[in-house]
Amino acid sequence: MTIALAQVNWPIVLRQQNSSELLRLETMHDWLEQTGMLGVLTGSFIVDYSGNSYLITEDSPIKIRLASPQLTLAELRQSVQQYASLNGHCCTSKLNLNTIAQLFDIVEFIEQS
Repeated sequence: MTIALAQVNWPIVLRQQNSSELLRLETMHDWLEQTGMLGVLTGSFIVDYSGNSYLITEDSPIKIRLASPQLTLAELRQSVQQYASLNGHCCTSKLNLNTIAQLFDIVEFIEQS
């Protein structure tokens, strides 16, 4: 079942397919401004603030569906560790992720540093 992007619980984190990049987006306006330059997003995942993960099934217009299975905290921790390493942070293996709220805080910290 397709879900409208506006229905997710914002903010969101975009985990791009075949990339270690993560992108925190606060609003639908941010989505429209920042994702156009990313290229093809089909196959990428969105994690919303309530912890639900969605698979992007089409780019134009954007179509998403609830991911099955859902991304686990272990998978998200690995993504955050890779993203932190990509951005020059050391000791990323010690980085811990126990909640979805921590995911958003860590991605925001990495983006600001």
